[in-house]
Amino acid sequence: MGKQDVLRDAQDLIVIGKSGKDSYIYAVKPSLNVQRRFYEQSISNPADAAVPAFQRYWKFDEKEGITGSSTFLALRFDSGVLRPEGLWIPGLLEAKALESQGKLQNRVYRDCGIVVYSEGSPNKEIAEVLVPQARGLGFTLPLIVPYRALEPHAEGGEIRPSFVEVPQGVIHGKKAEKEIGSLDYRENSGVHGLGRGTGGDWDADWDNLGDSDDDGRVDWVCGEAHRKILEQVHSKLSERQYGERIKELRGQQKAESAKFRKSLKR
Repeated sequence: MGKQDVLRDAQDLIVIGKSGKDSYIYAVKPSLNVQRRFYEQSISNPADAAVPAFQRYWKFDEKEGITGSSTFLALRFDSGVLRPEGLWIPGLLEAKALESQGKLQNRVYRDCGIVVYSEGSPNKEIAEVLVPQARGLGFTLPLIVPYRALEPHAEGGEIRPSFVEVPQGVIHGKKAEKEIGSLDYRENSGVHGLGRGTGGDWDADWDNLGDSDDDGRVDWVCGEAHRKILEQVHSKLSERQYGERIKELRGQQKAESAKFRKSLKR
C-alpha cells in the first residue's frame, strides 16, 4: 500500500503547506478500509508480545477506525506502518493546522510527539539517550519532536526511542520555547508526551508515555504529493461528499431553465 492507496477514497483532505515548486504537505483522513489495513499491519510483529507498552489499548473499530493511542504505540505505528509509505503522524504544527480548519473534534485525544525539556526526570532513561543525540545533531533544548524523527528500540521489554539519522520536523531552542509557551499545559523537566486532549487543550505534560485508552485516535496522517494529484483527489472527494446534492441542484437548474425558456415562447 502506498500514498495513492491512502488518498483513494479518503474521508477528508487538507493542504498543510507548500514543500516544493509544485508539491505540498497534506493531511488525510484515510478510509476505514485503509485504516483497517494499517491496524492489521501494526500488530503483525510477533516480537511485540514481549513489550508491555505494545499491549496497551490499541484496537480497530468498524465505525471509528483505529482507537487507542500512546507515545509508544503512535511511535511504533509511525515507524513501522506509515514511514515505509512516505507518511507520518501529524506533529504539533500539522495538528494545529488541522484544528484551525475544524478537523479535530473534542472528546478524543491525539498524540503528536514528545517534548524534551531536560536530561532529568520523568522518563530520565529516555532523556539520557535523546539529549546527547540532540546536541550532536545541533539541536538546543527544549525540543518538540514529532514521531517521524524517532525510532523505537525495545530493550528488555522497555522502549528507548532514539533519533533517526536525519530527523525532520524537530523544533528546538527559542522556537520551541515559544511553541511550548502557547500550550495549555506544560512542564520544565525530563520527557513528556505531547498532544491534544479530549477538551481541545494542548498538553506537553503527559509523563506516562505508555498510557492508552479507548478515546485515543490516530485517524489523520500526513504525506507529500504533487499539486495535480491533490487536485484530482479533492475533486473525487467532493464528488463523493456532494454528488447527490449536486445532481439534485442540477435537476432543479434544468427545470428552472426549461420553465424560463417556455415563458419566452408565449
